[in-house]
Amino acid sequence: MKIWLKYVIGIILGVTFAVVAGTENTAFIEITEFLSRAAIQFGRYALYPAVFFGFTLSIFELRESRSILKIALVTIVTISLVAVLLACLGLVSVLIHTPARIPIFVEGTADIPVLGIKESFLQLLPSSSFEALLNGSYILPLCIFGGFAGAGCAVDRNIAKPAITLIDSLARISYAVMVFFVDMFAFGMVALSAYWLIRFHTMQQTAVFTDFALLLLADLLITALLIYPLLLKIFCRDINPYRVLYAGLAPMLAAFFSQDMHAALPVLLRHSNESLGVRRRISSVTLPVMSIFGRAGSALVITVSFIVILKSYSSLGIGVRDMLWLVGIASLFSCFLGRFPAGGTYIALASICALYGRGFESGYLILRPAAFLIGSIAAALNALTAITGTYIIAYQFDMTIKKDLRFFI
Repeated sequence: MKIWLKYVIGIILGVTFAVVAGTENTAFIEITEFLSRAAIQFGRYALYPAVFFGFTLSIFELRESRSILKIALVTIVTISLVAVLLACLGLVSVLIHTPARIPIFVEGTADIPVLGIKESFLQLLPSSSFEALLNGSYILPLCIFGGFAGAGCAVDRNIAKPAITLIDSLARISYAVMVFFVDMFAFGMVALSAYWLIRFHTMQQTAVFTDFALLLLADLLITALLIYPLLLKIFCRDINPYRVLYAGLAPMLAAFFSQDMHAALPVLLRHSNESLGVRRRISSVTLPVMSIFGRAGSALVITVSFIVILKSYSSLGIGVRDMLWLVGIASLFSCFLGRFPAGGTYIALASICALYGRGFESGYLILRPAAFLIGSIAAALNALTAITGTYIIAYQFDMTIKKDLRFFI
């Protein structure tokens, strides 16, 4: 059975349980919340070994083929351009159809979450490289450690041959273990979808977020069905772009209901390799990097959310200068969300409100009831960005194997 179909069945069961048990059943809510958190931890469980050994081996192979710098440059350009593109799309969509004003019903204030750009840099190189193996929420230090290990092995292939053989074996074992967890994550989708529906029902009780939710969903569909297929057709002329969209369906579902990029990354790795035929030497590098820095979906959602906040506080329009500033800062901040596998989009929104000032420092609080929806849309778009960007990069370097649609997992 296809993975996406397993996930859909899990989602249907979760929604059914939530409807039958009642979205206001306190005991059911507590149980579902606990099981939802457990499901996310389950989805993350096998990620670290697979990323570390896969990244190490890939860096070694890419350095051996002298293609690592070219791939790094193309990846950086791809991440930057797509972030700006989606931020502009979000800006245009919210200017064309501005959602209904959200009443300012927040009482008091709250501590503004910290994006922590300085902290992100300080954690890149911990005092001991082995500490990178212990941070379960920030995989960039792990990738850096793996990158140094892979590059070190490429210095003298004869000396490193036993180590490379061991790393290759461990990478395959780690991937096989990850495969099991990706399949079993379908059971976790039951709890995740049930808890998501409970929060959605709670949000809808206020009856003020409907327009906002519909706009975000419309942006998601436009990006998935029009923007990304167009980009794929431009850069990968002789492929059907909707094959990539189909391969990204399961990762998008995992990301949407978990709002967690680490839970979605194992699904991305499997579908990139086994459905799209992207060689592991490139997917093992680009997918983790895209999941850390390539949060273009977050840039879009931040842009839309900030305009909604401004329109809710004031009837004044937004100037061209502020529009350019918003697109730039949303794109920039989306690249610094690697420390936050979940909830990073809302934290970046709070940071932008604080940076903008002018009485909007606490403006993000009016969207607090919809924070989970913000995270869901952003995570789904981020997952689609990762698999689309990875395929485009792999295609440009002739590192894809065409697979028949019936063999997609």
